[in-house]
Amino acid sequence: MTLALCLLIVAWTQLALLYCCFCLDTTRLHKAFRLPALPRPLPPTAVMIPVTGRNNDTEAALRSLLEQDYPNLTVYLAVCGTADPAYASALELTARYAHARLVHAPEAVRSGQKNQNLLSCLEAVDPDTAVYVFCDANHRAEPDFVRKLVHPILLDQADFCTGYRRSRLYTTEPATTAFHAINRFMLFLQSLPFFTQPWGGATAARAAAFKRLDVAGLWGRTVVDDSSLAGLLGKKGIPVLFCPDALLESSARSMTREALDEWLFRQLFYPRVYTFGAWLLIGFCLSWFAAACAACPYILLCTVQGGNVPFPMQAAALLVLCGQILLQELLRRRIAADCPGSAWIKGLAIAITALFGNYARTVTCRSIVWCGIRYGLGTDGRVLGVKRKGNEK
Repeated sequence: MTLALCLLIVAWTQLALLYCCFCLDTTRLHKAFRLPALPRPLPPTAVMIPVTGRNNDTEAALRSLLEQDYPNLTVYLAVCGTADPAYASALELTARYAHARLVHAPEAVRSGQKNQNLLSCLEAVDPDTAVYVFCDANHRAEPDFVRKLVHPILLDQADFCTGYRRSRLYTTEPATTAFHAINRFMLFLQSLPFFTQPWGGATAARAAAFKRLDVAGLWGRTVVDDSSLAGLLGKKGIPVLFCPDALLESSARSMTREALDEWLFRQLFYPRVYTFGAWLLIGFCLSWFAAACAACPYILLCTVQGGNVPFPMQAAALLVLCGQILLQELLRRRIAADCPGSAWIKGLAIAITALFGNYARTVTCRSIVWCGIRYGLGTDGRVLGVKRKGNEK
């Protein structure tokens, strides 16, 4: 019964934490501390976007970043090679928008291709640029997104700021629903100062601090931009400020289970390589979650089998189990109201199994495939080799 009691305590704690996640609107909490107006004139700022592939979402996202209301803004679109489908789109956009620049990035040899694209942008940026903004090419931005993201930097409240994305669910496919649920939970974690890390899709940095820390040198030998930067800032004790108003919009329309696993594996693998403490914390939380999920069924099963389970513990286990069921339904109504209950349950089941399965894969893995390129990594996170189709370096 000692084990049963411990499991029940874990279940109670988990339910309380999840309830807080559900009830606490961290966006409103942050908005309660409004920042003062920005000084004028606004300093020159550069938005750097690595681009690959071409689809309707990408073109709409790029246009939204090019149509920001921030004055004195230059947007750099980096493409690797003219054969990339993104090249024609980037060329067209740079011809249409006077403040857009097309950057030709070489193939990466000792870093991730995304990092190489960003490094090529940094080489092209005007030396007088005061703030760097790094964005992905597949999330839509509101016209004032850049203003909100760089706001704390311009007020000397931070050297590094980050936003995140808010996904919208447009389908009831289980894998897509799982992606949506995980992504929304990651948004919640991002809003908590203890968990806040730079996100490559929306990160801003003071140019002087970026250069002082030699982030470009770091990116020149690592596979990913945000997680490697998070590791560096963590070692230096430099905080990252979350900007709750700087949220990009992404569409969760269709995702296969294979695509979900590939995405989720990256989210779990990069922390193991660059922020090992965060990876261990994720593993601890997953173990805790597994114990909490097993607690109530274990106690009730012992009861059915005639075990000596005190009645108060039986009642508590039943209450917690009902609370978990109710919580997932409330969560569905909050973030996926149009998703039927059965599809939501399937999505949550896939999300849970995908989290455990992909975390286990990260334990011994030493390489990762990203956008069709395999990167071999050393124990310190350095890129040791880049393997493309028919070409190994």
